[in-house]
Amino acid sequence: MKKRLRLAPRAALGLLSVVAFQGCETIDSGSHYDETNNFGEYESFSWIDDTPFIAGERQTRVPVSPLTQTKIERAIQAELERKGYTFTEDRDDADFVIAYTIGTRDQVTVDSYPYPYRGAWGWHVYGSHYYVREYREHAYTKGTLSVDIFDGESRRPVWHGWAEKTITESDREDPSDTIVNAVAKLFGEFPR
Repeated sequence: MKKRLRLAPRAALGLLSVVAFQGCETIDSGSHYDETNNFGEYESFSWIDDTPFIAGERQTRVPVSPLTQTKIERAIQAELERKGYTFTEDRDDADFVIAYTIGTRDQVTVDSYPYPYRGAWGWHVYGSHYYVREYREHAYTKGTLSVDIFDGESRRPVWHGWAEKTITESDREDPSDTIVNAVAKLFGEFPR
């Protein structure tokens, strides 16, 4: 006789939560671009400025370390070179120039699950006596890397890409792998 494995409701809920939180660690990305631009003519790139990191007003509260900026710049340069573009120090001679920004946002999710209530039978409003709601709160931080590309000649924006991920403790300790993976995913659909 075969035994069936049955999970108690709380165990099933815990397993579902673990799977859901692991799913949050993936990198989401997207992009949009100027369809009238001929990306096929591009061969070389450079940074828009000596410091291509664009800091918004919110970054003044939480500064981005120079080491993180360097890792992002190396990852962007390596990814574009892997795609066949040539880096040039002379931004006036480059076919396109790059700027980027990063930021974080704290978020909270609240989940509500019915929790079976086995109280005494008695007078009650239909359905209200047998279940109570259990609430769970989860706070996390989303990190976003955005890259903007400008045409080297006209200086107009031609492409914008972003990558977003829930930041883990290991990302805070050493973001190197996350940066490389985010940049690769961000440029995954870069038009050629």
